Amino acid sequence: METNTYSLIKLQQNSGEINFNALLNSYCREFSNWSRYLGIPKYDQPLASYLKLTGHELHLRFDFSEFGIEVFAPLKHYAESGRHVFHFPVIERDLETDEIRSIDALRFMELIILFAKDEFPYINADLVKSRLLNSIDNLTKYQAYFNRTGKLVNQQRMSFIETEQSLALGHNSHPLTKGRLGFKNDEELFRYSPETAGEFQLSYFLIAPEHVIEQNAEGFDITDTFKAELLSAIPADHQISAIIESLASWKVLPMHPWEAQYLLTLPEVKEMISEGLLYSLGDWGAVYTPTSSVRTVYNRESDWMYKFSLHVKITNSERINLTPELHRGYDISRLLKTDLGKSLKKEFPEIEFITDPAFFAVSYKGKTIDGFNTSIRHNTFKGEAGDKNVTLLAALCQDSLLGEKPRIVHLIEQAAKYKNKSIQQTAVNWFKQYLHICAGPIVGFLNKYGMAFEFHQQNVLVELDSQNFPAKLYFRDNQGFFFLEGKCEDLLKHLPDLAAQSGAIAPSSFIIPKYTYYLLLNNILGVVNALGSNGLADERVLIDLIYLEFKQFEESDTTGFVDYIINSRSWEVKGNLLTNLYNIDEASATSENPAIFRAYPNPLNKYFFCEHLIRPQTKEVMYSRYFPEEDVTISLRPFDIDRDLEMVHDWFNQEHAKPIWKMDGPIRGLETFYRTLIPGDLSHSFIGEVNGEPNFTIEPYWPMRDVMGAYYDALATDYGSHLLIAPTDKDKKFSFPTGQTMLDFVFAQPVVGKCIGEAAVESRAMHMFGTRLGYRYQHVIKMPHKDATLTFCYREWYWEKFPASKEIALSGQMAGI
Repeated sequence: METNTYSLIKLQQNSGEINFNALLNSYCREFSNWSRYLGIPKYDQPLASYLKLTGHELHLRFDFSEFGIEVFAPLKHYAESGRHVFHFPVIERDLETDEIRSIDALRFMELIILFAKDEFPYINADLVKSRLLNSIDNLTKYQAYFNRTGKLVNQQRMSFIETEQSLALGHNSHPLTKGRLGFKNDEELFRYSPETAGEFQLSYFLIAPEHVIEQNAEGFDITDTFKAELLSAIPADHQISAIIESLASWKVLPMHPWEAQYLLTLPEVKEMISEGLLYSLGDWGAVYTPTSSVRTVYNRESDWMYKFSLHVKITNSERINLTPELHRGYDISRLLKTDLGKSLKKEFPEIEFITDPAFFAVSYKGKTIDGFNTSIRHNTFKGEAGDKNVTLLAALCQDSLLGEKPRIVHLIEQAAKYKNKSIQQTAVNWFKQYLHICAGPIVGFLNKYGMAFEFHQQNVLVELDSQNFPAKLYFRDNQGFFFLEGKCEDLLKHLPDLAAQSGAIAPSSFIIPKYTYYLLLNNILGVVNALGSNGLADERVLIDLIYLEFKQFEESDTTGFVDYIINSRSWEVKGNLLTNLYNIDEASATSENPAIFRAYPNPLNKYFFCEHLIRPQTKEVMYSRYFPEEDVTISLRPFDIDRDLEMVHDWFNQEHAKPIWKMDGPIRGLETFYRTLIPGDLSHSFIGEVNGEPNFTIEPYWPMRDVMGAYYDALATDYGSHLLIAPTDKDKKFSFPTGQTMLDFVFAQPVVGKCIGEAAVESRAMHMFGTRLGYRYQHVIKMPHKDATLTFCYREWYWEKFPASKEIALSGQMAGI
């Protein structure tokens, strides 16, 4: 396949849009002032005129109305997994003048800073914007390189280093997807970047042994290996050879050449040189090339990969190996050598650990010089093993680039031919296989051994079999090992000093939310997104498979991990955007200045999402019931914005509705409300008709997405409903049959466990109404806009009071259900 030739202007535009797409998704994860917006408005002519020209009818609307601005981003793919794909341009509209103009990522970042400043007052706006521009500029340079060289990054079959150097687009939900702040010029950027397959020799230092700290789980001094390799690379008559041989007990340390130059500028290093404690020996030996992490380097013939410290701000962090992280790699390497470790590897062969058995550091005057801190990793992909068909998971999940299909599309299309099945069925089966080799072992590690790992996209490699299906996972990351407090007794029996210096034993309250973020949101749902956004599979189908996969471990899990995954209303998501806004160096974050996490709606709750209540696919009558005592037929049909908007606008502007609903006012605002309600997951509106005449509106809502769910222990099977009866004449209200119709309809949905009520405490009439229908008092909850009486009504309670409703439901008389 050949890539297209793109002009520099087109490449700059692509880069801006790629980073803008990532910025929008970062914002959606961390802030809540956005919603889907469907259709072309009738009462907003400036917006309607613009949208008619674009041909896009589904947008995300970002509400910055407190500053007189709203932003519309047209959707190419709305993702149930959380990472959306957008069309461009994105527009902002001045709500005072109705002026509409296209905006770029930099302007959107300005709006974010403005919106976030109350909650986060210490944002350095100039620094944030400069780092965003750096990311976009680097993306342009990398794309220009691919365009010029014809390098392909999404091929079906790739070697280890090819896939490591194929992450062209970076983290697709990170606002600084290609931030590399620290490289001084393009020469350094290209030499040290994996995207450009940079190559370089390592720099070497000779240091007095009392200043070197080293450990090696393999049982020998790793620095002796470095010395032997260096001496074999230097001519025997070279003066450096003589220096090394004359200082026979001194330690030879390899360093990343960029970091070596940085270290030579440090006062403490200069002092060591002046005191004769350290020699800089220059660059020697074999050529290495960066992997996806930038600072971890690879040589096909070496036994080791080196994970160096690098004082370059890559996305959010200067990538420094902290001392506890060095010990984590050493600890896990020792642990896996014990009988327990051997048993673990035998029990879970689907996952192989690429370990970091050795490390070194340098101290001076009692203080570690962190730039020297280096972790030494086994090179699992040495020699012919480097040709294995493996893929970095993050690269597998990236979008198309410069006309080249995404790699996952290549893989699934070819796998479908191998299997002689449809692409959609192949994609689902591929994902089932991925879940099988991922979920069970990871739950097993945690339960049996108390071991948790940061299984995020850039720490995981997937080995593919001959038919492109996932066969094995490799996990690599010296810093990403943790042990669950209270579950690691056996580990400590085999390795009594485990975590003594790494601080890796942590309580479940710390581990489980973070573990869920890395494994579920970042890893598994990243795969869902790649399959869904490329039209290979339905994301809802895949998310249901995740729920069922983890559900099978619910009873056997003793850690609370599975319960948190499948039952929580929300998970924690790492705030990459907020961490950037606050200039927190994530890698060295402390308890006083931690990385920021935000609540994120649990996607697995969608297993219990009721389409009939929240997102009906018809405008026709869905339920109808005749009440002989009142001689009325009451019917329910979904709200139709073209048919009903003006009518409900009149209803909401009636005096009795204003104080309760607070939805009175101009019709343009009400239209915006419905155009964001209809495509959403929170609620829907239905029109109730009495003998064919519109009479009331009900709004079923889902507490898992509605704010109400935050005020009690909500379950994913809970649903609530609001009711407005338009007539004030008591002879036309038919209140009780209306309430029965509402509950008939709600409880006809098998997924519903109970219906909740939250009438204002002072509303005696609503309490009496609810009690008559079967609701029972729970307790009072305090909400921002009211004190509410929480009530529950289970299906059994309702049917016990009204057997006729049960008979109707069981006889299948629900129209359209």
